Amino acid sequence: MTNPNFEDDEKPLDAAQLRLQAKLKRLLLGSTAVMVIGFVAVFAAIFYRVTRVDVKPAVTFDHPIIAELPLPEGARVTATRLDGDRMTVTLESPKGAAILIVDITTMKVIRRLDLTAGK
Repeated sequence: MTNPNFEDDEKPLDAAQLRLQAKLKRLLLGSTAVMVIGFVAVFAAIFYRVTRVDVKPAVTFDHPIIAELPLPEGARVTATRLDGDRMTVTLESPKGAAILIVDITTMKVIRRLDLTAGK
C-alpha cells in the first residue's frame, strides 16, 4: 500500500529556485490577465455589435405632404424608391431616361442623372 517512489522528506528550495518559482508565478499571472482582458474585449465587441442600432430613424410627418414635381413634356414615371428623407424617381421621356433624387422635406430635386445612349 505504500508507494516506494514517494519521499516524505522534501528538501527546502534554495534562493535561486525560489526566485525562479516567483518569476514563473508572475509570468503565469501576467499571461492569465492578458487572456482575461482578451476575453472581456471579445465579449464587449460582440455585445456592442448585437445591441447597436444602425438604422436611422425614419422621417415622420404630422400631416400629409401635397406637392407637385414638374416633369418634362411627355415623360412618365417608371419607378420610385424611398431612402430616409430622400426619394428617387426614374423617368422615361422621348429624349431618354432620367433619375431624379428629391429631398422629401423640401420637395426639391437635389440631383438629376440623365441616361442617354452612348456615342
